[in-house]
Amino acid sequence: MVFLIMDRTMKEHECPWPTYHIEVPNRLEVIINRFEKTNLSSDPLIKNIETRLASKDEIEIVHTQRYIEDIEKSQELTVEQQEELCTKYEDIYLNKQSWKCARMAAAASIDLVTKVVENKENGLALVRPPGHHAMPDKGCGFCIFNNVAIAAKHARKNGCERVLIVDFDVHAGQGTQECIEDDENIKLISIHRYELGEFWPNLEQSGLFHKFKNTLNVPLNGVGFTDSDYVKIFICLVLPIISDWKPDLIIVSCGFDAALGDPEGYMNLTPAGYATLIKMLINTNIPLAAILEGGYFLDSIASDAEWVLRTLLNQNVPKIIIDTKETREPLRKVIKIVLETHQNEFSSFKDILNLLKIKADTYDDDYFGERNVCEPYETRGLYIPFTEEKVEKFRRELEEIVKNYEKNEEYQLKAIQKADENFKIREGILYTNNYFVALTIGLTQNPLLAIPDGLSKSHQSQDIIENILKL
Repeated sequence: MVFLIMDRTMKEHECPWPTYHIEVPNRLEVIINRFEKTNLSSDPLIKNIETRLASKDEIEIVHTQRYIEDIEKSQELTVEQQEELCTKYEDIYLNKQSWKCARMAAAASIDLVTKVVENKENGLALVRPPGHHAMPDKGCGFCIFNNVAIAAKHARKNGCERVLIVDFDVHAGQGTQECIEDDENIKLISIHRYELGEFWPNLEQSGLFHKFKNTLNVPLNGVGFTDSDYVKIFICLVLPIISDWKPDLIIVSCGFDAALGDPEGYMNLTPAGYATLIKMLINTNIPLAAILEGGYFLDSIASDAEWVLRTLLNQNVPKIIIDTKETREPLRKVIKIVLETHQNEFSSFKDILNLLKIKADTYDDDYFGERNVCEPYETRGLYIPFTEEKVEKFRRELEEIVKNYEKNEEYQLKAIQKADENFKIREGILYTNNYFVALTIGLTQNPLLAIPDGLSKSHQSQDIIENILKL
């Protein structure tokens, strides 16, 4: 059984003043359409959950009464007044339906988590507005209420001892980081593009070293990271944490903006890549709730969501390419530093370091970011659309990738080396090393470092490990 909650009502949240925006109602529509077209939403294993509106009390488990009332009053305002209200918050919009839609998104997240925990099953919530940038007293980055944090805290209230949030949205989940800092039994792993702080939200707290004891960041200082790179992060860091910490529930902040063609992320994740990450989490045999966050290339998010749901339904995961010969320097470095920094918290990390005799490395958590935004925040002209030529290029490549799924063949992506002129970045270096291969050999040969048992039960995940060890 797989729980699914979605409702086209949440399309009613849209920007009411004239400006180009990337967080649009069609994000939800293309996914629901894909589920209907492929008959996934009517699969006999699907158990649909009815939507409802969260109460103020349910939302107050995370957000302040003042902020909730601010959002509530937006439904009574004119468009001009709504835009004025939004200048108090960084990059959100509100219309007369936003209060209702935000409450529906929060309730959907609560109810999905409740169902997967009660039934020890998995599920998916398609919600908007998204949530992981929203902080206790303010919205931010398209997010009004922090759906994942609200759901996690209700899960704790209802008896879960430990809740792990895995956030692979391309932006750091700084809102979730702040919303859960008061509960040591909720832990966040955030894997995100960082660019030494030069990528939004441009915060030092999104780097490796920060004050939030229950957040572990995996900041990526580059673009073009692939399925292979993310799988390496999961094998080296995420799965050992799960093995050591033993959460009762895994919530995935399921953003699709690290996908091929996304105008925000400039990463290279494919639908099969997302499916593989979800499969690796499912194979831990811990109830999993995936909750939609970002993702702005409509063709990609439809395919990404499709293959996430197919994976939840235990359908075959398409093959992906695991690169064992080259690991990008920024990735190698961040894996090593995370292991060193958190070895006293996770015994597997210490065992890995001891096994491989890895010496301590000097590392400066350089921060070059600037926070040059403040009230009143801009509400217009924040986004530049891709040219139709560029969109069509990504669309064709995505079509080729998905065609290969039917043939059960791997597909080699053309690597993205740098972002275009709209993005300020620092370029990473690509170089060959044996660090990752040695690490995986250590993980698979040392019983103290056992990857959660369920991983070996998946033929696809087993293939991944075997391929890594072929070098």
